[in-house]
Amino acid sequence: MLTVISCPECGAPAEITDRFSLPSTDGPVAHVATSCAAGHHFRMPTDRLTGRTRASVPAVTRAPSPARA
Repeated sequence: MLTVISCPECGAPAEITDRFSLPSTDGPVAHVATSCAAGHHFRMPTDRLTGRTRASVPAVTRAPSPARA
């Protein structure tokens, strides 16, 4: 499933490319790997994700053309 978020660095659309857990003294911590349209790549705990997360990419919509007289 494609999950799109905002890039933590530049705000461009970014995809979550991997989900994994790393051990800690308080138990496993969920992490994600992201890649954005501008070429940034991050790996971070899921609790550091910011912005809205969408399950899929929205459809492109166009404004109606102005009526010709």
